[in-house]
Amino acid sequence: MANGPRFRALTRESPILRQLFACTLLLCYLAACRSWHVEQEVSPLQLISTKHPRAVRLTRSDGSRIVLEQPRIAAGDTLAGVHNGVLSGVAARDVTQVATSKVSAGKTIGLFLGLSVVAVGTAVIACLSSSDCIDN
Repeated sequence: MANGPRFRALTRESPILRQLFACTLLLCYLAACRSWHVEQEVSPLQLISTKHPRAVRLTRSDGSRIVLEQPRIAAGDTLAGVHNGVLSGVAARDVTQVATSKVSAGKTIGLFLGLSVVAVGTAVIACLSSSDCIDN
């Protein structure tokens, strides 16, 4: 049985291959790390009406923050959207700062490198603990 040991080795290594594949898939889903970026020199009303962002983080004059998903301009100068699953509104005159969510290249690269180190480390440890990886 010339293929017997080779088949056993592939069978033992397949969990490692599955883990590496799972990590790669995770990277695809998590690769778009996002951060809030403050929009300069634009009012919340202008931003929402021209850029139509998916979500905005509004800072109010009292310093509190609220994230509105699916923001839109409601009656008068009210900004409306979904906050924690509930329809909410904020008067535009009470907003001192508006931020939008954008992809952060630094965080994405850091996540990729970190997960790569974990995947390679796991593979090396598994290989070193297996007698099939070491040629006698």
